[in-house]
Amino acid sequence: MKNVYLLILISVIFIGVINYYLYLFITKKGISNKFKNLLVYFLSSLLIFVFLDFYVFKFFGHGFPSSISEEKFERSPSPYDSFSGKPFYKDHNSLGFRGIEFKNYDNHTLQIAFFGGSTGYNGEPPIIDLIEKKLNKKNIKNKTFNFSSVSSNHNQHVHRLVKYSDLNFDIIIFYGGFNETLQTYLYDPRPGYPFNFWIRNELNKLKYLLLKYSAIYAEYEKQTGNVSNIKKIKKDLNFKSDEWLGDLINNYYLTLNKAKKISENAINSNFCKKTKFFGFYQPILINKSDDFAKKIIKKTKNFFINKEILIDISEILDENDFTDSVHITQSSKNIIAEEIFNYIYEYTLKKCS
Repeated sequence: MKNVYLLILISVIFIGVINYYLYLFITKKGISNKFKNLLVYFLSSLLIFVFLDFYVFKFFGHGFPSSISEEKFERSPSPYDSFSGKPFYKDHNSLGFRGIEFKNYDNHTLQIAFFGGSTGYNGEPPIIDLIEKKLNKKNIKNKTFNFSSVSSNHNQHVHRLVKYSDLNFDIIIFYGGFNETLQTYLYDPRPGYPFNFWIRNELNKLKYLLLKYSAIYAEYEKQTGNVSNIKKIKKDLNFKSDEWLGDLINNYYLTLNKAKKISENAINSNFCKKTKFFGFYQPILINKSDDFAKKIIKKTKNFFINKEILIDISEILDENDFTDSVHITQSSKNIIAEEIFNYIYEYTLKKCS
């Protein structure tokens, strides 16, 4: 609660100083209407408080991030999969995904669907576009479909896969790991739930707006969890227990299995004889001071050892390749693309020629 008290104290000091000079000004002008004076002091205090709380404190990193771009354009509400990109924003197509319009091509074209979070969405170009270029260099006619969106997880991607199952895919790639585990640890703690589901869908509008824009209100929530009821949710889940961690990893596993079954049994191929599913576990840079985050990664990697459902490529980058705990430099995307390309190229030569 120290942050909350500190921000309130700063607000009171600023309001006191400004109103003191306002009092001197009013006295000098000889304005004697007490009601008007009180109204001026009240409005002055309110404006100063709002300015400090909504702008100054937020600027210095207090409260929750409130990126209008991400919320309106990169995490735009979407049926079935909760959210995706906003259609026709920047290079988004009519479905809200990066790239040209999605459609089926002739049956000599290898069609690849790529599902990821921001690590699949970001990039100039993104990872899947780099893979498309590598296949072109091998004279494999192909078209890639980037279904990635910021903060989305594989539970959402399963719904998204079904949602767009009218398209043909020869290869379906699920690229992730962070949003399926650590994002759940850091935000909404219920395994498989979309990013901040409890804030987006379970708060009344006033609380949602205050948490989004008020630094003091959000700092109080961070310290207590009393505003959003997240404290009770974590208690009911036995958050950070071995049981919770087991459920988290098991949800990841079951989601990949669902994606594989749907991909290889319900999705029509376009060029190959049948559709092939690939799951890749992405590189993650662990905060060395967060022991539980390290535990999540270790348990996850150990669980998937010798399980064909997930290919672990998490060790192919160095610390310098990261811009934060999961996002990587543009040059590093080439390394990821090359690794994934090697798997699908080998499969294509064996099964699709």
